[in-house]
Amino acid sequence: MNLLKKKVLGGTGLALSMLLLSACGSESTPAASVDTSALQEKIAGLEKKLTEQGIKSDEQAQKIAALEKKLNEFGTAGVAGQGIGGKTPTAGGNNGSAGKGDGVLITFAQYEKLEVGMTVEEVISILGGEGEALSEAENMVVYNYKGTAGNGGNAVIAFQGGKLLTKAQSGLE
Repeated sequence: MNLLKKKVLGGTGLALSMLLLSACGSESTPAASVDTSALQEKIAGLEKKLTEQGIKSDEQAQKIAALEKKLNEFGTAGVAGQGIGGKTPTAGGNNGSAGKGDGVLITFAQYEKLEVGMTVEEVISILGGEGEALSEAENMVVYNYKGTAGNGGNAVIAFQGGKLLTKAQSGLE
């Protein structure tokens, strides 16, 4: 009977030992190691994207700095989109401001003094202001000036490259 007790206790001890070993097995299972490596790959991919975005940001900052330098060389430093005196810069010369206009009224005598090829500044000094800007293209601006007579007369003048390109009038007195 003692022998039977030893065999039973020994078998029970062996089974208990096996149970404990299986419960305490290795800390990482094959599934856990696959998940970890997949997560590590995702982290590496995200870190790579962040690095690329940082490089792109640096490149953009360099391009912006180069463009600002060019603007300063042309003497148009200040708020982006505005030139000296708040006027919109244009290629090929000063065409004046394509804004709401200053409401200046002109006479036929003033209109007759205008000559093709005059600068915007020369025309403004004769007419007393910019009139109403009707349209603006790359380096061209078209202005409308109302007549002083109040009869609906007006003049339309166009500048290209900062020079008077053409003029037309109807009903000025």
